[in-house]
Amino acid sequence: MNTKTKALNRKNNELDRRLNKENNDAMTDMVCYLRVANISDYNQELVRHDLLQMVLSAQERGENIEAVIGGDYRSFCDEVIAALPPKSFKERVLDFIDTLLLCTSILGAIGIVFSKETIEFIRSAVTGQPLNFRISISIGSLLIYFIILTASFLIVRFICKNSFRKEKEQNQRKGRNSLIGGSVGGGVMAVFLLTWRLGGQTIFTVNILAAGLLVLGLYLCHILLQKYLAA
Repeated sequence: MNTKTKALNRKNNELDRRLNKENNDAMTDMVCYLRVANISDYNQELVRHDLLQMVLSAQERGENIEAVIGGDYRSFCDEVIAALPPKSFKERVLDFIDTLLLCTSILGAIGIVFSKETIEFIRSAVTGQPLNFRISISIGSLLIYFIILTASFLIVRFICKNSFRKEKEQNQRKGRNSLIGGSVGGGVMAVFLLTWRLGGQTIFTVNILAAGLLVLGLYLCHILLQKYLAA
């Protein structure tokens, strides 16, 4: 997010605080929908700013958000998105790499801190026993990494894409969603059983200090890429 986008984001956050509850709920749904649209961060904030000004003007006149954009929020957002230039292939790739770097560094740090080798390393250091600087990478840990990344992406996409779903529509899809949910749950359970079965199989080992430096390096690459994108 570049400097211009950050400044507009801060301004929009200030305007958000002036919305009443009804308008705020509607704006939250629209902004959520915009966040997964194929448009730049700046254009997302620009659309948000225009919407906030329109809604706040109507609010001052005693009107709600429907008086400004009508009742079909999703169609309105789709029309706005279609009128804006989409992200370039380069922007999409860089966004993906940036997200991958951040998630991998965070999950890697968690994996190192809570691994049995790290706990044993600390115990040995405290008790004065010989230190084992090796940490194992298993099939199970890699499976869990990919499961968390994939699930996080799909959940965010699902929530944002369905932010306008009405209660009646939700009830109509309840049976189908239950079936889908059961299938997904069964699939996840199967994956976790496979992870448990294969979890003890070590693929390779790496020096714990080298692993820490790798995780730190990935996070620094994320910071540098953020600065590049902000230029």
